[in-house]
Amino acid sequence: TSARPYNIELPRGSGKTTAAEAMCLYLLSYGLRKFLVVISNNQRAAGNILNDLYHVVSDGSSTYCVDFPEVCLPFVIANGSFRRRQTIRGKLVEISKNATNLQFPCILDEDGNPLPTSGSVITCRGMTAGVRGLKIGSLRPDLAILDDLQDSEIARSGEQVDKVLDFIRKDVINLSSGKKLAVLMTSTPICADDLCAKIESIPDFRTTKFRAVIKWPRDIIKNGDNGLWGQYFQLYDAENMSNGSHSGSLDFYRAHREEMDAGAELFATRYNEADGHISALQALMEKRHLIGKVAFASEMQMSPQRESFALDITPADVAKVIGFYPRATVPDGYRLTVAALDLNVSHAVTLVVKC
Repeated sequence: TSARPYNIELPRGSGKTTAAEAMCLYLLSYGLRKFLVVISNNQRAAGNILNDLYHVVSDGSSTYCVDFPEVCLPFVIANGSFRRRQTIRGKLVEISKNATNLQFPCILDEDGNPLPTSGSVITCRGMTAGVRGLKIGSLRPDLAILDDLQDSEIARSGEQVDKVLDFIRKDVINLSSGKKLAVLMTSTPICADDLCAKIESIPDFRTTKFRAVIKWPRDIIKNGDNGLWGQYFQLYDAENMSNGSHSGSLDFYRAHREEMDAGAELFATRYNEADGHISALQALMEKRHLIGKVAFASEMQMSPQRESFALDITPADVAKVIGFYPRATVPDGYRLTVAALDLNVSHAVTLVVKC
């Protein structure tokens, strides 16, 4: 409900979109906000959130329907057909649902006053669809959720990141006229200097980070990958190479679990037994082993590392581009020699000599 924009960074797959949906539904259901606009990287992603919220309000068997029948029952009665006219106390309910909009029932209480949820609206937009001047009837957005606006292509382009930031400042923040807009941004960092990093540096935004591993196990802190977890993954990799089951590595973990888990603190304790896991830490450590430390730092720890590389340049590589003139000499007739050496990932080494 705060007018200060709020950016929450959560691990990939942690359920941040679902949590944001629940928060928005809470604000709408209690009449704390009237017009929610959902903005995602593309229209399909935004539409998925709209459909998720519709499934909640149209499910007559849910706990939500018991708590908020004034919202749900008209949708349950309509059963997906919104041409059917419903009235309550002589007034049209006026519910609607299409690809981009969802309108809550317009219902009056016994005294003829609108209920807090009456006529509330949810609309969804992709970033390229345009949101300037968005309004439905006399309502303008007073709540916006920005869900995963960046993808890998945007994150790795400074120009694209600046465009998205410009979109947030100029198009989104100014959606509401008069009353300040409540903005929630949910995101996961992808690389250094991406949209998350830019948002974190803006004082007007409040940013909270939730890391998958809050505290690492003491075995990792003390021994790195050479301790018990290192031995675990030696067994794990050998089982992969032989296309065998992970029974041996799992038995090792069971036998040393107390030492391997000691000191660890996690954001969430969920894990899937069907994947052969008996703890959330084991699942996270296997993910780290699979995707690598750099990707894990970004996707799960909210700490993207700057990309670095090393080039192995041999004397033979240098000799190929030096040319045929004798060493430390300037060709006859030339007074100045300028050389430039460029190291880059694509071409390894480029040497240009101009006389």
